Amino acid sequence: MILTKDMYVPALRWRQGEYQALASLPAAAKDRVLPYVIIPEVEFDFELWQPKKTVQEHVHPFAARFNAKWGRRPALVGVHPSISEKPMGDGRDTFTYVFEALRAFQATAIPVIPLDASVAITASVRTIIAVDGQGAAIAVRIVDLMKPDARARLEALAKSLGVGLDDIDLIVDFGAANFEPYDAFAGAFISAMRRLGDVSAFRNFVVVGTAIPESFKDVAKGMDKLTRHDWLFYQTLISRLPVGMRRPNYGDYTIVHPEFAPVDMRKVKSAGKLVYTTSEVWEIRKGGAFRDNPEQMHDHCASILASGKFSGASFSSGDDYIAKCAIRAKGPSNQPWWKFVTINHHITHVLNDLAIFADGS
Repeated sequence: MILTKDMYVPALRWRQGEYQALASLPAAAKDRVLPYVIIPEVEFDFELWQPKKTVQEHVHPFAARFNAKWGRRPALVGVHPSISEKPMGDGRDTFTYVFEALRAFQATAIPVIPLDASVAITASVRTIIAVDGQGAAIAVRIVDLMKPDARARLEALAKSLGVGLDDIDLIVDFGAANFEPYDAFAGAFISAMRRLGDVSAFRNFVVVGTAIPESFKDVAKGMDKLTRHDWLFYQTLISRLPVGMRRPNYGDYTIVHPEFAPVDMRKVKSAGKLVYTTSEVWEIRKGGAFRDNPEQMHDHCASILASGKFSGASFSSGDDYIAKCAIRAKGPSNQPWWKFVTINHHITHVLNDLAIFADGS
């Protein structure tokens, strides 16, 4: 699959809010999305002081759920490093187990491995590529990209996988970088691209990052805003690309920070909040502890409707729910549901952003 410049690569942990947001997109939107799905780490049970599930229990439902939520549409599929080399119940490694299960559903899944993947993972993915014929993606951290041996390492890994660079999707992962000042960061990245050499040799070229904070504790209660620095930086980067340099596709971590820090929910009460994507900022509505007052979500939704920033009830499934919740035609539900609502809106908004930007650039 070759991405067009208006296509979007959202990086999604495979948790309920994320996969429901993806599944609820209309077909036309799904056609412009190549999700970068990351099977997340196993959650921790602080009361019992042990993982909530075995790796087998955690990973096993993935393939059937992927089929139910995304079907045979193309997707990039990676595994969190904390479980990528853990054996499944029958002794198979996680990558082999997942892709054999996906194969039974005839999924179009492209394995994603890091540049520093172990010999064992590389061997497993090589076998997957040989069977499925979908190539692979290599995720590169910005710190690795800045090193002089980045190109040599990429070529060596592709060779170990048994494919050429034309069967490799290059994903540059900015993580939660400090994108400001945009011009300086763009200049540094372009310099790194020059050192890397011709990126047109790769099948696809994608940049992924986020400006979402790891915690919302510093976001003010009531109304606040967070700047979408990753998206504003991307626009600056494209405007500064030298003639002939390949344009990367845009990806982000939607409204979820890529790093997951386990929290003992017996001691921490998460605030009820609404993170609503607009063209340059996230409009934030934040209250007190959600479980103490779920009804606050009605007021948060009503505030978004009254802000002049609301995209309209017909914009997305998420927006439809916000509009109904604002007039109490829908209840406040639970926190995973609001991940679905806001991520579904976010994906739809980014697709709209990219369509407008692609037309003008």
